[in-house]
Amino acid sequence: MIGFKRFGLLLVCCAITLIALSTQGYAQTGMTYDEYKLKLAEYQTRQATANKALLECKTAGDELSQQIGDLDTQTAGLKTNVYELVGSDENGLNDFLQELDRIEARLMGVRGLSDDALFEVRDEVDQIEARVKELKSDKRALFPAGTLKLASIDNLLEQINARMPRKRIRQYSVMKNDSLWRIAKKDDIYGDPYLWPRIYVENRNKIKNPDLIYPNWVLNVPFGVDLNQHLVMRGENLSTIAAKVYKDITKWNRIYQANKEQILDPSLVFPAQVLEIPTN
Repeated sequence: MIGFKRFGLLLVCCAITLIALSTQGYAQTGMTYDEYKLKLAEYQTRQATANKALLECKTAGDELSQQIGDLDTQTAGLKTNVYELVGSDENGLNDFLQELDRIEARLMGVRGLSDDALFEVRDEVDQIEARVKELKSDKRALFPAGTLKLASIDNLLEQINARMPRKRIRQYSVMKNDSLWRIAKKDDIYGDPYLWPRIYVENRNKIKNPDLIYPNWVLNVPFGVDLNQHLVMRGENLSTIAAKVYKDITKWNRIYQANKEQILDPSLVFPAQVLEIPTN
């Protein structure tokens, strides 16, 4: 590579110069006049050689500086070309990498959460996963720094999803004047009274009549659903669910076919139903 030979030449030049200069002024005793003239001539020759070497060193240094400047110019041009290929610039790449840094930092925090706390941020993790998928399709992800950062994020998501509880059961002690409707309406339960059937279905071994529950009963209250399931909310139908899970309203029939046992009429689904969602 350029520069190594030049660098070696610089070292040799400097060594010659130091040797030449160190011998000047050295006086030997008992020297005849003829010997003195010979020694002086020798020193003058060595000094001339050193001066020549210094000049060559300077010339080599100037050439090396020029080559380095040319390389810097070429590198800047290549960087510009690369940025044009990915449709960005240095600021755009920095913004991209900073977003990846923020995602990585958040996932590191999520990874350390307890199972209960992890359950509460499952929707956020899903959103992060969707965003990461978008970022992977960005051409800026081809830069080595982006590739390494995305690999780290994938590893964190894998660890989090391996621990992620998609469904959680919480126990509730029935109080006086409670009903399934009132329990479901509580802010710390579902915040929606129309989801009461979910509690009923989860406790059918105990509740024979959904209109009759008794104080001090301990009911299992389910939260969340397993992977590839969907909890029907008020106002939803098969078409809106298909649009949400498949991004395609026309795939409602796939959900219907997978849930025929609990869907009597494809135009009617009810809040609190848990539907199986076939993989896309």
